Amino acid sequence: MKPFRRSLLLSTLACLAFTLAHADPKPVNVTCATTRGDLDITVQPAWSPLGAARFLQMVDDGFFADVPLFRCVNNFICQFGAMPPHANAKTYGTIADDPRQPALRPFKRGYLSFAGAGANTRATQMFLTLGDNIGGLGEQPWETPFAQVTPASIQATMAHLNTGYGDMPPWGKGPDPQKIAAADGAAYLKQNFPQLDYIKSCKRR
Repeated sequence: MKPFRRSLLLSTLACLAFTLAHADPKPVNVTCATTRGDLDITVQPAWSPLGAARFLQMVDDGFFADVPLFRCVNNFICQFGAMPPHANAKTYGTIADDPRQPALRPFKRGYLSFAGAGANTRATQMFLTLGDNIGGLGEQPWETPFAQVTPASIQATMAHLNTGYGDMPPWGKGPDPQKIAAADGAAYLKQNFPQLDYIKSCKRR
């Protein structure tokens, strides 16, 4: 077989293998322990393959250890992923946006999506949807749901997350993610927002 044909065949087989491997991705169950109780989450790779893969990577890496739920706004969202610096913290680069999912809009209560600041800027920050039929969510290219909280955990845990501090600056007086990421970020949160909720850990189940 000529080198070109062999290369083409191997490339075709590799593409076929990738397609078959991702044709029907199975949901993955994750439990996140929070200061309000457990959140049972069903990750849906079919909705957002890259977003789901990044979240599961973070779960497996142990990223979710004392992660502040810093932007929790009643009937809107609860955002997390901004972290005070700590020793041996892993750095995560940005990932590309997944294809939009018009069928999943408007966002339902309990959806998880990455937050972003422009196209292809998803890294570590994400949010839970605290309300139903919220206008605007899902319209940005980086806002594609990758998971959902189970109905039981919505009622038992998510519904009780502290939303008293409100939105982050400049829209409110809640925790500032830039100050969270500063050298004294942990002290800033404890001093100014002592009742803030945290994700203590996440693991596959």
